[in-house]
Amino acid sequence: MKTKSNWKLGAAVGTALSLGSGAAVAGPHGFDLHNVFHGASASMAGTSIAHVEDPVSAVFGNPATLTTYYGGTNFMFGATFYMPRARMQHDGSAGYAVGEATTLVRITGGATGKSLAGSGGYSFDATSKADVYAVPTIAVTQDLTGLGIPVVLGVGVSATSGIGVDYKHHSNTLGAAAELINLGVNAGVGMSMTPNVDVGVSATITYAMLEAGLTGSGGMTHDIGFRGTVGARVKDVMPGLTIGMYAQTEQPHEYDNLHVTSMHGNEGLNLASGIAQTQPFIKCNQTSGNVCRQDVRVEQPWNLGLGFAYSGLMNGNLLVMGDFTHKAWDDARFFNEFYDDQQVYSVGLQLTQGPMKFRLGYGYADDPLLDTVQYGVEIKTIGGVNENGATYTSAMYPLFMSYFQAMETPVIYKHRISAGLGIDGFLAPMLTLDTHVAVQLEEEKCFGAGQASGVSLPYAGGATAVQGTALTGGLAAAGCTANDHSKATVSSFHLGGALTWTF
Repeated sequence: MKTKSNWKLGAAVGTALSLGSGAAVAGPHGFDLHNVFHGASASMAGTSIAHVEDPVSAVFGNPATLTTYYGGTNFMFGATFYMPRARMQHDGSAGYAVGEATTLVRITGGATGKSLAGSGGYSFDATSKADVYAVPTIAVTQDLTGLGIPVVLGVGVSATSGIGVDYKHHSNTLGAAAELINLGVNAGVGMSMTPNVDVGVSATITYAMLEAGLTGSGGMTHDIGFRGTVGARVKDVMPGLTIGMYAQTEQPHEYDNLHVTSMHGNEGLNLASGIAQTQPFIKCNQTSGNVCRQDVRVEQPWNLGLGFAYSGLMNGNLLVMGDFTHKAWDDARFFNEFYDDQQVYSVGLQLTQGPMKFRLGYGYADDPLLDTVQYGVEIKTIGGVNENGATYTSAMYPLFMSYFQAMETPVIYKHRISAGLGIDGFLAPMLTLDTHVAVQLEEEKCFGAGQASGVSLPYAGGATAVQGTALTGGLAAAGCTANDHSKATVSSFHLGGALTWTF
């Protein structure tokens, strides 16, 4: 028997999947989209902090850039179509844990008796069925100077963050599927304090929808959230050079009764359960019965951005821009259990030839995933249904947390390459067309080896089996190490266009 050594990865599945395994609408900023899908900025890898070429990027980016649109009304409408590709390889310990590991996971009816994870009975190699996502981009700017108010007002609607995955077609994933979509309604004002200094402020109201789960562990919940942004830019720091900066607050959402914490009531992991002690306290919102749920608070991080735009080349026809963004995942509740702070860089080029604007962009983001994760804090326990149809309840072991990291794969994107074309006077003098196409290059990452040391083990008698390393052998055959339980491979492609009417 290899019950205590072979199930190692298992407990992870339940928890990880329950909150949203894997991602699809993510980009180089983790789950936050910023301006990588918006108008002209999309063709320059989202570069837009110091200078913008479209109204949506001003409304959803640095609000100081709204001053670009003094002198009338501008209305923009467009969409980006995003196609992700995510593949997950897993050695089978997740399903094994919630099906067989009766000393560490409470399983109704006891062990299933299926073959050990090491023999392939619970392993899987699955490609997410999440398909094309349509991301709308709508914004209008209005110069209010004629009313005696020397500002530009901007309002818009677009997706501000998102993830999504669907592995339900493979039974060994335990029905893993999740989707998070944040639809943001932005309103901001920009004002020129001097001929060379612009400032701005904006507010975002987000309607967030989160469907998280594996079989029996979650459902769909929505919430309203808020975020604020302040920005500034200084023009002609030297001839042709503009510097821009912004700061953005955290964006919290609380999803009521989203997560199932137990299938055995609030005493489901006590001494009488037969599970190795000690165990965490089970949060339980229910009025009666054995199914317990809890609210889940999820925060998008606060951000700091700095950018430049230089137009002093080729007689002003070549625009060179660069952005740097710091994303404080380490301070964002829930995500700080999986991610460290992240730095994102992008550059954009625009060559103007008459009414035509040819654009290129490149973006790079470092990997924010922590090398080692600990026990769950925001979510301490999980309840669900295993592959055999039996209910289970378990602590959120480091094993679960490591598996969750693996399922949230798209944050490992590093490289984005984009291109696009803008046409002024498209079909009519007041109409501008912006198009783009972009790819995020394929990345792969293995999970589990980082759990071999530095893991705190306060529960289950300090059992090392739950620290998050793989079963014997792990995924060594897939190019990982013997301690890795999962391997993620991701890539993506997107294209889109937008029209701007100027009145």
